[in-house]
Formats: sequence, structure tokens, C-alpha cells
Amino acid sequence: MGSDLRIILDDSCAPEETRGPGDRTLGFGQELALQAGMLAFDSVGAWLQQMGAPKIDRSTGVVSGKLFTSPDMAEFNRNVACVHVIRSGFDPSGPAVAGAPPDFMAEWNRLGLVSRPTFYAEIRLSPDEERSGYFTGELMKVVANDFEREARYDSRDYLVVLDFERPEPRTYIQFTPDGAVEFQDASGFARGVFKFPALRRGEYISGAAAAALETGWMPLDYSGVDRDSGIFNLFVDVLELKRGDPLLSDIGSLLRSDAVQGAAEEELRKKIDKDGTREEEEGERTEALLSQRGLERALSRSVLDLRRTMAQMDLTSDDLIPARDDVEDALFEIEHTLNWRGPKPADDIDAATSALDEADQRLEELLAEELSSGQ
Repeated sequence: MGSDLRIILDDSCAPEETRGPGDRTLGFGQELALQAGMLAFDSVGAWLQQMGAPKIDRSTGVVSGKLFTSPDMAEFNRNVACVHVIRSGFDPSGPAVAGAPPDFMAEWNRLGLVSRPTFYAEIRLSPDEERSGYFTGELMKVVANDFEREARYDSRDYLVVLDFERPEPRTYIQFTPDGAVEFQDASGFARGVFKFPALRRGEYISGAAAAALETGWMPLDYSGVDRDSGIFNLFVDVLELKRGDPLLSDIGSLLRSDAVQGAAEEELRKKIDKDGTREEEEGERTEALLSQRGLERALSRSVLDLRRTMAQMDLTSDDLIPARDDVEDALFEIEHTLNWRGPKPADDIDAATSALDEADQRLEELLAEELSSGQ
């Protein structure tokens, strides 16, 4: 199960100045973000374990909050702006809270830690000032005081994953490693990932040293703003791996792979452009029906030509074989067309089968006659 991991939300790292209530109308960027929020993956920690990482230590915590200040305004809630990730910081038998830089000590005392945490991270969530419907996670502080297991080196690789989920069922899209799309029921709307390769034991990172360590843009979920101010659950995974574990880079490669991105873009386009998708589906249906109609007509014409050929005077096997083969080819096309729309033309198929039987019998007679006359 991993060590005790607790997540605390507050406004301690939020800027003093905050935006006032904004326009409640969702723009295209926000609508796009809402749809993009339905694209999610299984737990990164679970995925890594399924991939067979033998030396992965995983701790998981959860906390709840509200994205917006109230149901009647779409203002980002500053009370969830700061995410504190604390591993083993509330153990009375653990080492004392001491020896850390002043900015870390101040936070730990304010949060009520009773022991020095083995891992601590402070992350600031910030909405886009341009109101695009996205937000980011920015690292403010991080330290690994102790590792989950004995290590040969004084550093280990870490992955911190933030999964934001709505407490209600909803369909999302999952991608297999080869880019195939699977639909699952879940409620995730955003994920942020921090990667710390070779994080040294006891190295306190904050201020300028933490600059530019961000999650990248994540979509806000506006689906519940009118009803419940966008309540959410935040699940946090702290994954500790041996130094240099290739899985630390593999997970990023998978999420950024062309196959996954292409599948995501296509599914997202279909969800957003519903009218366009319907038009495309109607176009595909029309093309399929036209193709089927062409195959039916080709079969009917070939049967007619075969019967005309068999009715000829002075018929030879050289005349009959091509006409017979045309019917067989046309029949094969219909019988082996996948996803035929509607019932196949049973009467035409029966007529073609009957004509082929007659042609085969007539061909045997012609070949016998030609062989006897040639002797």
C-alpha cells in the first residue's frame, strides 16, 4: 500500500491579488477544455506496475475540493490553489521536524506536521489569465528526506502524478500502448505529472531552483459549476523508482506518442464537431450504399451476359469460360464484402448460382465435344 500520504489544499501560496468574478459565458477555449477533460488514462502508478517495474514504491493520497468559488460565478477557487503532498509527516514516532530551511519549516509548522516528512512537495495551481479554460500546476517546493527502500546511491527517480476527478460516473477514452482507443467509465478530467530524475536525498528545492517545473496545461471542468461549484477529488500518486529507471521516460513517451496523440485528437474532434461527424458518417453510409448497388448491378449484368453467351450458336469453351468467370468474380465480391449494409441480394445470388451450375455443365459438354473432335 505504500507509506502514509496526505494531501492538503489551502491558499498559502496563492498570489495576493486574485481575479474578480468573470463572464459566466463559456468561450470556445473553455468548451474545448471541457471536452478534452474527458480524455484520461488509467492510473499512471498502476500502469507502471502493470509494465512490470520490479522496484517501484507507490504511495497514494486523496483530497476533495471545489474548482470555483460558487455556483453563480466561474472564478477559480483560491482555497484549492496550493496542493501540499506529505509522505509520513504525521508519525509521532518519526524524526523531529527540524533541520530544514526556514521556508520549509514555516510551512510544516503551519500544516501541523508532527514528524519530518520522508517526501514533501508544494504545488501551486493557477488558471490561465486569458480564460482559455485551462490551468497549470507549478512546483514551489520539493524534498525527499528518506527513500522508501535502501538505495545504492544517494538519489532516486520520482514521479508525482495529480489526477483530478469528478465524483460522478462518466465515459472517458483510454489508449492502449499501440494507440488503440477504448471507452471506459470514469470521471477524470485532468492530469498533471512532475518528473524528478535523480532527486537527491535531503536536497531542498524551492525558489529559483524550482523554476520552470510545471505540469503543462490541464483542462478545467465546467460541467458542475452551476450545480455544485465544480466539486472534485484529487488523487495523488508519489512513485519512487530506482535511479535511471527507463520507465520514468517511457511514460512520457507513451503520453506524447504520435499514435496516442492522433487517436486523442480524432476522438476529441468527433466529440466536439458532432454535426461534422454526422455529416461524415452520412457520407460514408452513402458511399457504402453506392458501392453495394454497383456490385449488385455488376452481378446482374454478368449473369445476363452469361446466359446470352450460352444461347449462342456454335458456342465454344473459349467463349463460355470468360463469361462464366465474370459471374463467379461478381458473386465473390458480394459474398466477401464485410459490413454489408442491410440484407444481401438473395434473389440475385440464387440466380447467379443457378447460372454457374448450368454453365459448368455446359462447359463439360463443350470440352468433351472438342476433345472428341480433335482426335
